[in-house]
Amino acid sequence: MDPLLPQNMKSVDAGRVFSGKKTTTVDLDEQPTFVEPNLRQMFSRLPGLFVSDQKIPSIYNVNYRGLGDPHESEFVAFFQDGIPLASDLFGYATIYYLPPAQRVERIEFVRGGSGLLYGPQIGPTLNFVTRDADADAAFGARTEHSIGSDGFYSTYNEARWGNGDWGLMASYDHREADGPRDNEDYEVDSGYFGVEYAGLEGIRIGFDLTMYQSDSGEAGRLSSAEFAADRDQTLTPFNRVKIDRTIAALTWDQQISDEATLNARLWHSYQDRFSRRSGQFVDPADEPATTNIDQQEFTTTGLDARLAQAWGDGHALTIGTTLYRTDSPRTRFVSDDIRSDRQNPDDLVFDQDREMTYSAVFVENLFRFGNFSLTPALRYENVNYDLFENLKRADLDRDPVDVDKDSSELLFGLGGMVQVGRSSEAYVNISESYRPQRFDDLANPTAELAAENGPDISKAMNYEIGFRSSPINGLLFDVSLFRIDFEDKIEQIQVNVSDVLRINSGDSRHEGLEFSVEYDLFANRSTASRLLTFFNGSLLDAEITESVNAGRVGNTPAFAPEYLVRAGFIYDTPVFNATLTATLVDEQFWQDSNSPRGSGGDLIEAVIPAYEVLDFSAEYRLGENWTLFGGINNLLDEDYYSRVRSDGIEPAAERTVYGGFRFEL
Repeated sequence: MDPLLPQNMKSVDAGRVFSGKKTTTVDLDEQPTFVEPNLRQMFSRLPGLFVSDQKIPSIYNVNYRGLGDPHESEFVAFFQDGIPLASDLFGYATIYYLPPAQRVERIEFVRGGSGLLYGPQIGPTLNFVTRDADADAAFGARTEHSIGSDGFYSTYNEARWGNGDWGLMASYDHREADGPRDNEDYEVDSGYFGVEYAGLEGIRIGFDLTMYQSDSGEAGRLSSAEFAADRDQTLTPFNRVKIDRTIAALTWDQQISDEATLNARLWHSYQDRFSRRSGQFVDPADEPATTNIDQQEFTTTGLDARLAQAWGDGHALTIGTTLYRTDSPRTRFVSDDIRSDRQNPDDLVFDQDREMTYSAVFVENLFRFGNFSLTPALRYENVNYDLFENLKRADLDRDPVDVDKDSSELLFGLGGMVQVGRSSEAYVNISESYRPQRFDDLANPTAELAAENGPDISKAMNYEIGFRSSPINGLLFDVSLFRIDFEDKIEQIQVNVSDVLRINSGDSRHEGLEFSVEYDLFANRSTASRLLTFFNGSLLDAEITESVNAGRVGNTPAFAPEYLVRAGFIYDTPVFNATLTATLVDEQFWQDSNSPRGSGGDLIEAVIPAYEVLDFSAEYRLGENWTLFGGINNLLDEDYYSRVRSDGIEPAAERTVYGGFRFEL
């Protein structure tokens, strides 16, 4: 029997074993409507998850426990209803799409090398469980519209229907804004259409189609002096990033018997990542002569199938497989028209084909012995890269790259749980994990020494021991100690004036305390209202233990703040809902050298200063059909940044305000 804990996930759900793992699930319906982009509010009750703020809505920067650069969330695995959202799960593990917040029902957050549930990733997994077609759903429709600062406009529209055998749902989301800086505008469109058939006994068959498109300007990053003097100046007035994404999924969920289930997902995904980027300038007289036009396409077909079988006295066996193949061509053109997207064949610099084939089989068994459970897991993985260039670069002496690399790994995990009464449990988890090489680690098309690339995969051991409990009605706490030993980090180093090389740069260890406390102050009152207070965070001690770079041993890894704390409340009545969230982040280094970069007016300081940000959102229900909502992001107008790269600082959004209405049937 599962403990009676709020936010607790089932021991076994849809062929996935969660017993013996640190997990958190958050129901977003408990919060008022908030309008993206604001990942701070979306992740406010997920302890330790660090958001590196960027105002482009299709680029999401998240990391966890100081594992790697948060750039495009390469060390956090994002899924939508069990389907990976990364451009490529390993070769280019970047995130350019998330489902709109209004369609997300809950977020499942699993730590410990993903618990070997979804893959071998060193970091955690976030699975967005979205509203989709449901044969049991009653007819319903909603439309919402809001406006706000910097020319912001957003609309979300949804309709659904079901008759017991068939279910249909469609939604459309649009967002646009001008942004506080020139060329910081964006426009986003996303749509969903789903069908479910439940006319067969014990079987649900679904088809889901998700479409996404965004067009965003990049105003340019700043030096420390430029940020202090004028954070709203634009240094790259013509740079753009465009994303197109389509995901089609066929699902089969079957209750084979009282003891057995089968859950399968077959998906096909296409993503086009297009960017136009030239150098920075302030004076029009210094306008760059050329611009880089890059295009990367990702066509992926995948299958994930899981069988769960209950046996004996409460035991459960799960077995499954994940298969996928990605075809990812990449091209670059260098054009002398920095305002145009035209890809002139005469301007082609490189043309690279990249193919990835991945297969995994896994088995996990939940053994129950009274109040104690033990969950061993094995996962066998095979990854094949086939990378080659279709033409020789005129500016490089080397031959075109041709790489065919195959590797296999066997991973082990072990989880344990002791149930203490009906409302408490202690848990422990040990998981092996690894991070396969990215495409550019093996075949960087811009490097003279690309043929010499060949770093080993990065590996890690994840350890976690914790206790979670609901000792009194309305109170839930979860506290754990963790340690991650991260080996053979892959890093790009400058080997001479004009070239770089990808190497295994060293090891690091990441340890600390993670905690979460939530208490409903109205839990013992005879009322339909709630006043949920929450306080969560992570205390982190991270250190580089080995490095090929002189002077780095003993340094703190980049983007590893010693504390990350969130606190707030959710006040919910039948007619009113309000949320106030505070996010406090300690100072942190943005590169492993712990040193500044540049000098004079081009200096980028070594440390990202500590900051505190408040967000507020509320909604008021006018009867059954109408709702008014609004919010203030960065309520106290904190002037801060949390995202820095080698070319400068990305200013975080200052205070913005929005408001709107929702009509429902």
